[in-house]
Amino acid sequence: MGAGSQPLDLTVLGQFPVAPPPESAANLTLPLTFLDLLWLRVNPVHRLIFHHHPISKTDFIDTLFPLMKSSLSKTLQHYSPFAGKLIVSSDNSILPVIRYVDGNSVPLVLAESTLTEGDFDHLVSNSAKSCADSHPLVPKLPPPSRNFDGSTLVPLLALQVTLFPNVGFCIGVTFHHVVGDGKTIFGFWKTWAFFSGDGDQKVKPDSLPFFDRTELKEGRGRLEAIFWENQKNVKIEDTLVDLLPTVKNKVRSTFTLTRGDIQRLKSHVMARRPELAHVTSFTVTCSYVWNCVIRYRHVAGVYANDDEDELFCCAADCRARLDPPLPENYFGNCVTPCYGYAKVKEHVGDDGLAAAATVVGEIIRGQLYNKDKEGVLKGAEDWITLLSTINMDRTLTVAASPKFDYYGLDFGWGKPIKSEITSTDITGAISLSGSKDEEGALEIGMALPVTQMDAFTKFFEEGLKAL
Repeated sequence: MGAGSQPLDLTVLGQFPVAPPPESAANLTLPLTFLDLLWLRVNPVHRLIFHHHPISKTDFIDTLFPLMKSSLSKTLQHYSPFAGKLIVSSDNSILPVIRYVDGNSVPLVLAESTLTEGDFDHLVSNSAKSCADSHPLVPKLPPPSRNFDGSTLVPLLALQVTLFPNVGFCIGVTFHHVVGDGKTIFGFWKTWAFFSGDGDQKVKPDSLPFFDRTELKEGRGRLEAIFWENQKNVKIEDTLVDLLPTVKNKVRSTFTLTRGDIQRLKSHVMARRPELAHVTSFTVTCSYVWNCVIRYRHVAGVYANDDEDELFCCAADCRARLDPPLPENYFGNCVTPCYGYAKVKEHVGDDGLAAAATVVGEIIRGQLYNKDKEGVLKGAEDWITLLSTINMDRTLTVAASPKFDYYGLDFGWGKPIKSEITSTDITGAISLSGSKDEEGALEIGMALPVTQMDAFTKFFEEGLKAL
């Protein structure tokens, strides 16, 4: 951690299987769709949410933790697939399914750290800190098991609550992306917060998850076959290896673009590209970060020449844009990749930001608003190949979305003071979220080796001053 801080040593106080209330959730089987298959072999996602709450260990164990468990149980009544298992046949002869049966549960670990308040404050700060500092807070998915028929049963969700006595606590989640996208997991968080804060109140029916996959699967057997053919020969166990220990000598930082910064970025782009139709906060934020990344790589001599291609890739929710559309509360994966290339030489000149914004804006608009028969699924047959062949050293990918207001979650003990996606330590993606300090501002989280972080920070800060 920071200078003079102590290592993050944890003591596990207990491990608790949490299930829906008895007989409250019906057995459920969800066949994977082609949009789920995109994520079948992707390593699990990790998120940490920190709360400042000066409570003693005794009071926490006697009051808050029982509330966490009971509200989690009520949440799993409605989000039972998270307590279920992904079932993969032994010979890959059939598509995997997600299945929940009565008695399935989610592992919840309670741990304690003796960090001082100063060390806790450093842990939740925006400044650079070793990625390894927070890894002990990340829960581990239980290992897969074998069913009686030889199929593999893969757990989908794990949770860990770490108490920092008289300072605060952290809620960590690890989940397998095949079970659902960012909107699905955020719906789970919102429902958990609702039950924690409102006790026995009933959730509105239109906010409960929608499980019916009939319309998404109808008429899309060709895509399903293409995706499954590409994925079925990879051992599912290989994707479940905990990769956090492999992250060495990296630091994680959080950068903020204020509302004023974002407006200046938009003005800069529009002055140089007045014809550009898609100049949003998301577009200019991603473009600015992408441009800074390419600039520091260029100065570091990463590229053999300036004609090399750089790839930008993000995912966009497409529930409302399918034909027919799916409800907003559809449970599962329903995102379309948006990706495009730019030459290094287009980024390193004075017009670099506008050039990046042109690529980002046009690929998002082209994928979401195109009038082709395929609509948002245009080019879907190539997605699986693209995602499996990406050179991450020449790519900027985006995880999460500012639309998911994690800083607005209130479990009844105040809103979070920090939210981080720690799986980006592994993937190299950046994470985007709304700011906890200013409406309309955005936070960018990223992990890099120290020297690269210093170089990126220099370009990021100097670029804003020059606007």
